[in-house]
Amino acid sequence: MKKWARVVAFFILHSAFCVLHSAFASELSVDPRAFPLTDLTTVTLTVDGPFASVDSVNVPLRNLAFVGEPWVSSEFAWMNGSASRRKTFRYRVRGVAAGAAMVGPVVLSSPDGQRETLPAVAVNVLADRISGSNDAETVLRELLASNRDPLFVVAEVDKHGAVAGEPVLVTWMLYNATTVQEWHIVGLPKLADFWVEELPLKEDALERVYVGGVLMQRLPIRRAALFPLHDGTLKIEGLTLEAAVMRRVRGGPFSMFEGELVDTSYTSAPVTLDVQPLPPGPPVDAVGDLALNCDIPQQRNGGPIVAGVTLSGFANVRAAPAPRLAGTVDGTVEVDGGETSIAHDDGPLTMTRRWRYLIFPAHPGVFEIPPIAMNVFVPATHERKELRCKASVLVAQGSRAVPDRPNRGGDNSLPAPRRGRWPIVAGIVLAVVLAFEAIPRARRALAVRRRVREIVEGRSAAEIRQRVDAELGVAPAVLLEERSDRGDAYRALRSLLEAAERERDIAVDAEEEIARRVREVLTIA
Repeated sequence: MKKWARVVAFFILHSAFCVLHSAFASELSVDPRAFPLTDLTTVTLTVDGPFASVDSVNVPLRNLAFVGEPWVSSEFAWMNGSASRRKTFRYRVRGVAAGAAMVGPVVLSSPDGQRETLPAVAVNVLADRISGSNDAETVLRELLASNRDPLFVVAEVDKHGAVAGEPVLVTWMLYNATTVQEWHIVGLPKLADFWVEELPLKEDALERVYVGGVLMQRLPIRRAALFPLHDGTLKIEGLTLEAAVMRRVRGGPFSMFEGELVDTSYTSAPVTLDVQPLPPGPPVDAVGDLALNCDIPQQRNGGPIVAGVTLSGFANVRAAPAPRLAGTVDGTVEVDGGETSIAHDDGPLTMTRRWRYLIFPAHPGVFEIPPIAMNVFVPATHERKELRCKASVLVAQGSRAVPDRPNRGGDNSLPAPRRGRWPIVAGIVLAVVLAFEAIPRARRALAVRRRVREIVEGRSAAEIRQRVDAELGVAPAVLLEERSDRGDAYRALRSLLEAAERERDIAVDAEEEIARRVREVLTIA
């Protein structure tokens, strides 16, 4: 009897292992295979055995685009002395245009040289009448007619035509007339044709508006100033949002307490800009309505002459070079600073950049600082303009002369005054205190610079973004919505990386700007 029990147990275990092994076969699936252009679908890739040890898999897409990062899970099983492993990759993708699409084929390669090819899966992206509209009333009417949740995103721009370099203000607005438990941005548009400056959002920006007779909530979820890098017909891709919506299961007075939580998504319609080249003429330093202000030069204790220069207005001041000195200087000039700030109060948007000119006079006496100027193009008037600060004159102090030794040969020579030791002791104590404060700061600054070099040098934009996210240890979606100095710095870095992500090689000037923004993010964090 025991012998038969052992035989039955063996067959049961063998059958279970075979079923488990077959369940761990590699597979590529898409659900749903037909979806609207404004919605998302899920691509699930399951790999087993030796292929489960890979960290990432290349999934080719046609007429589709990934949204966010993949979700990865691993499973292990031990059966009859053998270990089995399975890894699952889940991707969220959206349609690029209405029509046929394809996922795959996927070629799997294991570390021991094995290869397996999973066949492609055909997908159909359905045409959607609201996929090309950023009119809130039109989108709401179509959503209600198709029995879909009244939750959507539209992109609002302040202009549809511009010249190269002219700022275009874009605000993505979330409209909602349902019960939303949570929402988050899962896909940011690729803006490779623009220099992007992320703008902070106001704390009390939520408002109630009527759209086609329906009371809705309107909330700005992203705001950016886009500066076209070249002329032509440029496209601002859509922003993708996912939300958990409570759907009522029945009517009545208690329906607000009952329902099911479902996930929904929406991708805003793209925006097309007609960008014209600058009119023929001499080169300009910036494009926009700008003003140049200069502080009164000052010199203290025989040090360098410090002259502050501020450039303000609505333009790409971050990429603008420092204003030039329109004349020769009898000395050495160094330009410091270049900090940028954004004013987002109730008035017009203003971006400000400030430099400090350090001038070391070659000789003491009357010193003249030539005019400070820069050339700009004003889109409103379609003309070039020179911004200029007038020249200034001041009496420069030279370095203090070393006192001569007293004349020992005559009776009229006066003995040098005897100085006590307390100034020397006080100076030593002060130097020690300053050293104790400066050394930790210097060490932290060197550590940050060293880490920035490790992150940036010789790496692509995607690798830099991954290393920065790993260094911060905070979800990128949280940082993109965080209203703080760290959030502003991260959004500025992320915009520059997205602009450079499509390029194989990062230019030297772009690499320097990326390194500066990475250093700013790590320093604040």
